[in-house]
Amino acid sequence: MRVRIIAFFAIGICIGFSIIAQAKSTDGMNLFVSRKTLSDLELSIANEGAEIDNIRKRTEEAAFKLNEYERIMADADAGLQESLLSELSVYKALTASTALRGPGVRVVLSDSAEDIPPWADINAFIVHDTDILRIVSDLSKGGAEAIAINGHRIYSDSTIYCNGYTVRVNDVPEARPFVIEAIGDPARLSAAMIGPNSYGVLLREYYGLVFLVQVEPDVTLPARPDKSIVFRYAQHAETK
Repeated sequence: MRVRIIAFFAIGICIGFSIIAQAKSTDGMNLFVSRKTLSDLELSIANEGAEIDNIRKRTEEAAFKLNEYERIMADADAGLQESLLSELSVYKALTASTALRGPGVRVVLSDSAEDIPPWADINAFIVHDTDILRIVSDLSKGGAEAIAINGHRIYSDSTIYCNGYTVRVNDVPEARPFVIEAIGDPARLSAAMIGPNSYGVLLREYYGLVFLVQVEPDVTLPARPDKSIVFRYAQHAETK
């Protein structure tokens, strides 16, 4: 009997220590979960699952819309790119940044080949920068879309001026004869050159200068030298 009492006492001590150890491992929290707590947890899990499904659905819708936007933008970019390239080609032509070809005229201008009287002013029988400028101006008024002088493309900041016996075109000295080529309507351009009272005819008839005009079905004009156009003073004006 005494042995049984001691055994029960030992078992009680072991159970007590086990309960104390388990309580310490849970930091004093309840060792049992109630049915209401389990029900609340199940409801919370169900709500979280529904929210996850909702987020997944919205993600799929956003991905579909994104694909649609990318497709639309790809089509728009193709049209925009084509428009920009077309506009760029126009600007390149206007700034002489690209070679051009087309129908037009070729004008040859040179000093007089006739005997000059001793009493005459020799300057009246040679080509000056003003003569070239006047021919270029008449070609422009005749609708020339592009002009070149001795292979030098004429653009907005081109220079044409006398330098001794030569004429500098775009700061490059050029000697006679001067070959002026222009692209445009050949009929209009030739009429501007050889029409009544035109400047070229005046040079030929009154001063004996060489002035020849030839219609060309295919004229090729080179691009200007590869250099950037720099505006030191001009700025974009604000439009209202």
